[in-house]
Amino acid sequence: MAPTINTDGISDQEKAAAKFQFVYQGMMAQLSRPRFIPILCAHEAAHLVYFTMAGLKEYDPHPASIRYDPTIDDYVGDLAGVKLLDLPPWVEGKFWEWFGLVAKAHAAGGVVARKLDPSTDGGDEDDRRRFKDLCDHLNGETPKLLINFEEVWKRAQDSVLEDLSQPEMMRIIEEHALVLRREFGL
Repeated sequence: MAPTINTDGISDQEKAAAKFQFVYQGMMAQLSRPRFIPILCAHEAAHLVYFTMAGLKEYDPHPASIRYDPTIDDYVGDLAGVKLLDLPPWVEGKFWEWFGLVAKAHAAGGVVARKLDPSTDGGDEDDRRRFKDLCDHLNGETPKLLINFEEVWKRAQDSVLEDLSQPEMMRIIEEHALVLRREFGL
């Protein structure tokens, strides 16, 4: 079965344009690479498993899509992913416990992707940026809080890798990946 790429909002005439075709063919080539889809789904499932540990109950799966971005006058492809809908804030007195799980949740996708395919970069550049933004926000919001992003990121990656040494954890992630694959239309 060929992967599905959501192109809602793009007319047939626009789809015939060279700019659109370039992005579409590039995404399709990426999604068609051997083992790419299972690794992508495992990456997203790893995020979900750890965010669920931090209290997440609902998420919104987003299939691979192409959209027009008028600010750059070009089409942009987004791989399948999940949007967190209800991650609760920390409970008073349990910040570090919550924060540790959130750190692992951000790092987990890349760690799992590299475990499944050591030749990949893990696809976690955006995850890393989002977590750094969170750390910067928390550091700015609370003057007494000094989070060393690099240190916490590395510790979270190491902790996830240690968790993955338990076959049960990888099995849970792989089960979630199969569910996500269907939800993504892949």
